[in-house]
Amino acid sequence: MREVIIALLSSTITIVITSFFNYHYQLRQAIRNESVKYTTEILKMIYTPIYKILIAAIVPGDDYVGITKEMLFEIEDITNKNYELVDPHLNTIIWSLKKEVRREHYEESLKLFDKNMQLLTHVEHNFNFYRKRIGLPFDKTKVKKSYWIA
Repeated sequence: MREVIIALLSSTITIVITSFFNYHYQLRQAIRNESVKYTTEILKMIYTPIYKILIAAIVPGDDYVGITKEMLFEIEDITNKNYELVDPHLNTIIWSLKKEVRREHYEESLKLFDKNMQLLTHVEHNFNFYRKRIGLPFDKTKVKKSYWIA
């Protein structure tokens, strides 16, 4: 009788411990899947389209010289459509560029903005950072580089 109780008790304890660890493993797996989903969405909806616009502003031989107000408005349109995915630092950069556009030469369409490359550096860093997080090829030099320019 005593052996039966010990066997039942050890089986019960084993089942409880296994269920506990399985629950926590499944919970962590669900959180990780959600994180990858949001990371992929941020990369796809925010940084890839903005990166394409900024790459178009790079002149071969002259490197990056800045963006026009039309490009800035395209970028702003992307961020407005997906506002919940935009990080605050990107939003701050865009707002400062919009203030610069409104303050200086609003009528001139050839005037270039972001000459200090703050937007480009931020977008390059985050584009590569999010690619790294989901396991896509990325530029290691862009992820290590500090992009917090004052």
